[in-house]
Amino acid sequence: MLKNRFPAVLKTEEESRVLQDFHVVDVEIPGQYFSDQEIAPDHTIKLDRVGADIQIVRRHGSSFRRLTLIGSDGSQRHFIVQTSLTPNARSDERTLQLFHVMNQMFDKHKESRRRHICIHTPIIIPVWSQVRMVEDNLMYSTFLEVYENHCARNDREADLPITYFKEKLNQAILGQISSEAVVDHRLQAYNDITKNLITDGIFSQYMYKTLPSGNHIWAFKKQFAVQLALSSFMSFMLQIGGRSPNKILFTKNTGKIFQIDFHPAYDANGMIEFGEPVPFRLTRNMQAFFSHFGMEGLVVSSMCAAAQAIVSPKQTQLLWYQLAMFFRDELLSWSWRRPGMPLAPTAGGGSMNPADFKHKVITNVENVIGRINGIAPECLSEEEENVMEQPQSVQRGVTQLVEAALLPRNLCMMDPTWHPWF
Repeated sequence: MLKNRFPAVLKTEEESRVLQDFHVVDVEIPGQYFSDQEIAPDHTIKLDRVGADIQIVRRHGSSFRRLTLIGSDGSQRHFIVQTSLTPNARSDERTLQLFHVMNQMFDKHKESRRRHICIHTPIIIPVWSQVRMVEDNLMYSTFLEVYENHCARNDREADLPITYFKEKLNQAILGQISSEAVVDHRLQAYNDITKNLITDGIFSQYMYKTLPSGNHIWAFKKQFAVQLALSSFMSFMLQIGGRSPNKILFTKNTGKIFQIDFHPAYDANGMIEFGEPVPFRLTRNMQAFFSHFGMEGLVVSSMCAAAQAIVSPKQTQLLWYQLAMFFRDELLSWSWRRPGMPLAPTAGGGSMNPADFKHKVITNVENVIGRINGIAPECLSEEEENVMEQPQSVQRGVTQLVEAALLPRNLCMMDPTWHPWF
């Protein structure tokens, strides 16, 4: 392969003598103040030096340099340097800031706290407009790498399912069959791929070979299920799509998940735009890895606890204001990126009506809170319970979402590059 011709590690002394000879006194290691606990001045970790090796990281069709910052206590923190940023880069930072606030809400709620629910939020350091440093982990891997590893081990072409799927739909592309029959053709192609090409045990086999013992498997599976539940909940809450396997990073030792390009898209009216038939990514390989007990006991219950935590009476008002600030900044950035779109008055005196801009923000906030209320477990009084003819599960909202995400008829409607069969 072409990428194997290039070195995987560069030397700092050869690439940058400035970094090699860089000596600082009072520069602190980033990310020490994200916890709510106060750090004593004498316990603050200072930057001692930059590591001698610069590793080359290739992900998502891009190549990055990974720097190692060595602290005064001997600890190492890894950061990848991202350049040529797109306008959506700031949206990633705003999303992580929103998640950091939500982690504080999870910590104040009984059900989410007892499940140790916490969204993984890596540190992002903006250097200047087109450069930033993102905290990285040496154990990061993507779902796509798991699939490609399986194909390489079994001497298979990784794009074979995509090619097969498109060949089966050639008649639909050429307009030779009716639109009603297209869904049946897609479902038939999807079923053929899952039966003959892609099994549901690929991810399970990868993790069983990666982790050293059954104890590690159990701990990883529990943490990974909670992290996947949170990612699915956030995808549904903010209507974030495009979760192809190459955009989902997970650590092979801790099970923490970090999503790339994780921010909502907007239509011409400034409303969240989402057109996927599945509410979030939850495919058959994940379902097989967790088993029925993991899906019911970990994924569904964690999503319910997360929804209940942020719409509890004590947190609803805080969530409303945090979402309002988030969508205000998002819509300002969205209006700047669209050619010919008027700017909001707060962005420099544009011609957009302040009432219209406020209405867009409030509508988006109300829609998000409405989606959360639709799946959050309800606390009914004894009188209300007695009126109900048949008891209903408090998890029915999340259960319906999980069933929709796993339904083959919905999965077959996804783009083949989304790898719905994996």
